[in-house]
Amino acid sequence: MLLIAGVGCALFGAFAGAAAAQSVAAGKSLYKTYCQVCHSPDPGTAVAPFSRIMSAANNPAQITAAANADPSQMGFITTILTPANLSDLAAYIGTFAAPVPLDVVEFHNAGRDHYFMSAAPAEIADLDTGVHPGWRRTGLSFKGYASAVAGASPVCRFYIPPANGDSHFYSASPAECADVRVRFPTFTYEAPDVFHVGLPDLATGACAAGTVPVYRVWNNRADTNHRYTTSLAVRQQMLAAGWMAEGYGPGQVIMCAPSPG
Repeated sequence: MLLIAGVGCALFGAFAGAAAAQSVAAGKSLYKTYCQVCHSPDPGTAVAPFSRIMSAANNPAQITAAANADPSQMGFITTILTPANLSDLAAYIGTFAAPVPLDVVEFHNAGRDHYFMSAAPAEIADLDTGVHPGWRRTGLSFKGYASAVAGASPVCRFYIPPANGDSHFYSASPAECADVRVRFPTFTYEAPDVFHVGLPDLATGACAAGTVPVYRVWNNRADTNHRYTTSLAVRQQMLAAGWMAEGYGPGQVIMCAPSPG
């Protein structure tokens, strides 16, 4: 089921994706060789004191600190392994860590009456500091994940050129993302995964346990713009102002964000 009804800023430029990940495969091999002698194959299930290894998840400096603190047991780590090895090892340990949601922050440009959202810290900082003038936080946000987690779908992002709105469009549906690329070839496909959230049941619009509905509304104007919100009150306010709902099921839910609590 494809939903996009009204799609249509280079202002922000192409989305700058996350830095290239370390080699998890290399980290796994290092873990088996140097760590599994004392630690369990799944460090995420370890009990104290061995559970302290999880403090090294995506944090190679913590491995060095632990080796320096206990040279009789771990001193060899810093003499045998290179900084790149430690980064790979920390990346592998990080695969066992519980995912931490990030904030998808909403902005509004009063002069254009356009909404925009971002989960990228650098982009959010630029908007906060006026690098892109006219944008202010609305005070609203919802949660997402920076990388793939079980039950979550990647959110693609398109830039809509000035002739169609000078705006951005997001979808957590791989089918809708693919359809937009075919139907709107002038749109710039900025990224396949600016963040990750759940997809609702396509028939009922129901979200999985532990997630909350995200609603998408379209301004139904030539200068196309979409707004994404978890607030039913905001959704109703936008509909009353002439915006149109887009989503799945009777409630027209477009995404399912991790519960903020």
